[in-house]
Amino acid sequence: MGDAAVPRVVLAPDKFKGTLRAQDVAQAMQRGIPSGVETVVLPIADGGDGSVDAALSAGWTPWSVDTVDAWDAPRRTTVALSGTSAIVEVADICGLGAMHPSPEEAAQASSYGVGVVLRALLERGATDVVLALGGSANTDAGAGMLRALGLRLLDASGAEVSGDARALTSVTTVDVGGLDPRLSDMRLTLACDVNTPMVGPDGSAEMFAAQKGADAAMIRTLSAALSHLASVAEPAFGRRGLSHRPGAGAAGGLGWAGMLLGGAATSGATVFLELLEAPAKLERARLVVTGEGRLDEQSLRGKAPCAVAELARDTGIPAVAVVGRLDLPETEPTPFLDVVAIDRIDPRCVDDPDLTRDLIAQATGGLVGRHLPVTTTKNGDIR
Repeated sequence: MGDAAVPRVVLAPDKFKGTLRAQDVAQAMQRGIPSGVETVVLPIADGGDGSVDAALSAGWTPWSVDTVDAWDAPRRTTVALSGTSAIVEVADICGLGAMHPSPEEAAQASSYGVGVVLRALLERGATDVVLALGGSANTDAGAGMLRALGLRLLDASGAEVSGDARALTSVTTVDVGGLDPRLSDMRLTLACDVNTPMVGPDGSAEMFAAQKGADAAMIRTLSAALSHLASVAEPAFGRRGLSHRPGAGAAGGLGWAGMLLGGAATSGATVFLELLEAPAKLERARLVVTGEGRLDEQSLRGKAPCAVAELARDTGIPAVAVVGRLDLPETEPTPFLDVVAIDRIDPRCVDDPDLTRDLIAQATGGLVGRHLPVTTTKNGDIR
């Protein structure tokens, strides 16, 4: 339970993408906490890469599954399990990794491996599955995943359509008869780190395909392919208008495919704060320290650190943040009492994980020193 008189600080950072995992960031923060302060370490995620690690750190069990990556190469992924519940991380199946795709490769990237993992979970008896949708390489409307689960996409001659996303424009018939019937007993939660639709001027291709390797011409082609498939598939499922819903555009349209299967799209940050029992872990805290690699406008749309800060605010606890880089104007309101960007202390941290750890510890110590409401005994102990 801990001594109620001892000040408690909750360390709840997300990853510094490409540099440190959330667990590593939290450990670095802990180094900066002064003696006499109790810490609660709570690495977090919002549906992007690091989601399974966050669940495992909270006591979930790892399970390895053989699958394929976005370009059909063999891959093994880790799923987090708790009873009949599971968390699947799309970024670890069909993510970019270290790949820098060409426009051609961007079109070829598939979500098929996600369907392979879902099928394995059905075999295992999972009934409650969270798909963490951030960080994918594909822009295929989740067609690969659906095909792995038994859906057939047919062209005008009755031939099955497969291959890259550009082929989706030739689909004239969607046969749902072969879908795995056990899907109807699976509760599917779509943990989204973005709220974009799949089609439209702010759709999957328009907003995210460029960072997945597509050039302007390929973006237009992929956009047309997603729109066409939605027009054919939604009537076959009896679910019209899904492609325009918030979250449908997550993971190159995997959000939309999950909705076709009856899945519910929700904020990834909210999902993981609940799974990690964050409200209970914030009890008696006097300060919350969160953070991520880059704090920008996307962060304010429900990314994990902002969700943590808002949860803390709702319970009357101040929240501060340590970030790698701050890309917001000084006048932009945030839910944080204070923010320290470590690249402004030493820009070399961008390429140096060890320096990043040191600066995170330094920044955390400074924030706690400034903002932790404490008193000191005659012996110098913090209370």
